[in-house]
Amino acid sequence: MPPPKLEPFYEDLGRRIEDLRRSRGMTQEQLGKKLVPTLTRASVSNIETGKQRILAHMLVEIAAVLETTIDELVTTKQRAAPAVPDIGAELAAKLPISAAEVRKLTSKLAASGRRGGS
Repeated sequence: MPPPKLEPFYEDLGRRIEDLRRSRGMTQEQLGKKLVPTLTRASVSNIETGKQRILAHMLVEIAAVLETTIDELVTTKQRAAPAVPDIGAELAAKLPISAAEVRKLTSKLAASGRRGGS
């Protein structure tokens, strides 16, 4: 049975580490040997594939060896915005009111949100 997958954050981080390592012309083994404490090639591989979490001090070490910033390593790329539920559709499905009444109610809710809920 395969081990459970870690959070997507670690996969993204691993890809960025791998990309930077390759752009520096470095092997996994070379990167591992430059870190303090050193890591095996297998550990570097596990980090790059998102199979292993990284402790804060190791993240600092990796950033230094790859001559980058921690921010560059952990900043997520532009992602699609999460889906916003269609409140109007939910209201229409749950309340016995007309479509016009749903629009009126949702516009009142939106206006209330713009005023800070007052």
